Amino acid sequence: MILKEADDRSGDLAELERLHSASTDERQRMEIRRQILMLRSGVSGERDAAHFLNREFGESENVLVVHDLRFEVDDEFAQIDHLVLHRIQRSAWVLETKNHAGRLTCDEHGDWTVWRGSKPQSIASPINQARRQCEWLRLWLERHGIKPLRKIEPVVLISPTSSMNRKHLGPSEHVVKSDNFRAWWDQQTDAIGFVSALGMVGKHLTSGMSKDEFFALGQSLLSAHVKQDCAWTARFTAEEGSASSKSPAAEKQRVEGTRAAEQTFPLSVKTGFGVVTITRVSDGLLALRNEKNPELIKVVRGACKGRARWQPRYRNWLLREADLPTVLMGLEAVAHTSLSTQNSVLPLGL
Repeated sequence: MILKEADDRSGDLAELERLHSASTDERQRMEIRRQILMLRSGVSGERDAAHFLNREFGESENVLVVHDLRFEVDDEFAQIDHLVLHRIQRSAWVLETKNHAGRLTCDEHGDWTVWRGSKPQSIASPINQARRQCEWLRLWLERHGIKPLRKIEPVVLISPTSSMNRKHLGPSEHVVKSDNFRAWWDQQTDAIGFVSALGMVGKHLTSGMSKDEFFALGQSLLSAHVKQDCAWTARFTAEEGSASSKSPAAEKQRVEGTRAAEQTFPLSVKTGFGVVTITRVSDGLLALRNEKNPELIKVVRGACKGRARWQPRYRNWLLREADLPTVLMGLEAVAHTSLSTQNSVLPLGL
């Protein structure tokens, strides 16, 4: 059963197209065009994946499919491309969709690359993205007093026209073509064997969900959904105003933030409330961790909100390297204290 379709993003595309036509700043026009292309690609990939999922599970009374689910946990938002819930198994599959045209590889270190012809491009690990969404879902269930699911499994869905080198993927790292998800799902059951499968069915019949409980869970998730408001006009208008009227103080702050971002990692940032440590976790992604000082926790939360994602499992913030200067300036603004940076040799224990 399809509980929710993806939100309509045509309004976002129309707003971006209008901003692109109206902008006179070439760099801003390039950024708006990049956002348009990314949004179109994402919508296309998720729409194709939804088509296959709807075809396979649309008539099932034991399976609920939720597309494009966004919910809040601890002042942060989780974004799940597709969620598949099974009543009898009391299990969920969190599907992260990637619409890359080309060949995907994952090396022995877990670093991902998409190859377009002979040109490589590093990308964030979709496996880790899916795992984070699983953690958010577990946390949301806990916060709302809902009985935990027996299993929440991360899966990466790729385009049917993509290829994937799975040599270095672990047994729990599932990357499946979107048109083959149902076949992959069935294979998991076939691999159990007939006798074991009978035992599993008996177990699930006692540990699964009743129909009322199942649909109540679906309605709770549906009620928790918060449609994303990208506020494109406010965002690019603010950027244009900032570019045309930078004060000397603001420019100095920007330069200092940029210099801080160019430091080698790990990086130790001293504030009036304690030390914040930043390390690189993958190409383009950083992890930020602070000392356990209540005042520092408030400062870091204020600086990271809207720019970084809290990871409860690892007790740190995950942010893009491009956002580091803004976060550093936010730390200074919120804490009302000067920042000094120096290289740190202490292990972070991530």
